[in-house]
This record gives sequence, C-alpha cells and structure tokens, in this order.
Amino acid sequence: MAGKFEIKAGKTGKFRFNLKASNGQIVLTSEAYESRSAAVKGITSVKKNAGNDKRFERKTAKDGSPYFVMKAANGEPIGKSEMYKTKKSMENGVASVGKHAPDAPVVDADAKPAAKPAAKAAAKPAAKPAAKAAAKPAAKPAAKKAPAKKAAAKKPAAKKPAAKKK
Repeated sequence: MAGKFEIKAGKTGKFRFNLKASNGQIVLTSEAYESRSAAVKGITSVKKNAGNDKRFERKTAKDGSPYFVMKAANGEPIGKSEMYKTKKSMENGVASVGKHAPDAPVVDADAKPAAKPAAKAAAKPAAKPAAKAAAKPAAKPAAKKAPAKKAAAKKPAAKKPAAKKK
C-alpha cells in the first residue's frame, strides 16, 4: 500500500490535509486552508517539493522534541510533522514524505464514512430480498397462529357473560 493524502474539513469550515505513510501513520499535517481547492493546491506543492531537502526546516519544540516544517518555494509553510522522540526518527519522517508524497493519491476523508455505508447498503439489499423471501413463509404461519390465540382469549370472555345470566 502506498501513502496517500487525505483532505478533511475542520469544525471551523477550513480544510486540512494529512499525508499518511503506507503504514497509516500521519507524516505531515497541513496548515488550514480556506477552501478545498486551496488544500489541493497545497498537496500539489508538497508533491512538487517533497524531493527537495531544502524545503524541510528542522526544528526543536520547547520540550526538546524534534519536528520539521515543510515550506513551499515561496517560503510559506505547507505542513508540519508530528513531534518525534529522536532526530533520527524525524529524518525518517522527512524521508517518508520524499518517498510517499510524489505519487500519493488524494482521498476525500469527509466522503469516507458516507461511502462505506453506501457500499454496505448496496450489498445488503441484494441479500435482503432472498432473506425476506425465505422469511415471509415462515412469518405467515406465525402470523396465523397469533390470531388463533386471540380467538382463544375471546372465548373465555364470552363465557363470563353466560355465567352472569345464570
């Protein structure tokens, strides 16, 4: 499995993308974009600049954790990595962006949840008619038994008024 870019709308209505490695780990998270098309342009920039080591600014967080910021040719930040435990693991993250980004497909993460139930729903109706057809004959005898019970329940009620007449 190759890496992939996932675009997602945030709670504020802005869009972000993540570059995920082949193991599913997020390697790079984008800045917030005003529109989905702007996020796609950011992805194009990542793909274009992924092989250029000069586009990766290595940094250290206040707690000492190494991380990197990827910048476009104009110097604007495109995305940021996770916090790493070691510089070596950070360099592996930089290498992962270089490896996965250029050919990574773009997936709409917001569409994923809607797509899965639709796919399942499409598969289930095909199975349900057969199940319903088999279940209907079984359900009809059960339905016939239920009215018989009701009739039996009414008979004792009919006997009571007869008892009152005596």
